[in-house]
Amino acid sequence: MVVFSNRRLGPATELLVSPDVAAAMLRATAEAARPAAEARWEHELVRWLEDRAGRPSPRGGAAVLDVADIAWTPDHFDRQRRFLLEAIEQASATSEHVRPLRLWARMIEAHPRDSVQFGRRWTWHPSL
Repeated sequence: MVVFSNRRLGPATELLVSPDVAAAMLRATAEAARPAAEARWEHELVRWLEDRAGRPSPRGGAAVLDVADIAWTPDHFDRQRRFLLEAIEQASATSEHVRPLRLWARMIEAHPRDSVQFGRRWTWHPSL
């Protein structure tokens, strides 16, 4: 299983989906974001989403994908969040996973600006 979460909002906001649904959500979001990506961060987000979509869940456990795992930057947080939310909204228009995409979008919308850390980097793991 895959858990979409936002640690800052607590476990009540978690979304648990199958690995196939998670991969479809992430792939659809990456595909929607790709044509609009201009800034370096936007291109990196697309690659990160694709990378996460290709990962299987660990054996016997759930993979966790937290909103804080995204390499937000304090100076551009609002624009970055808007970019991702627009991509999720576009993905929702053609995806069979509209409800989980919208729940994930709510987690991102509610992500507190003060939790964004300066110098946060993308994490690329060999396994999620």
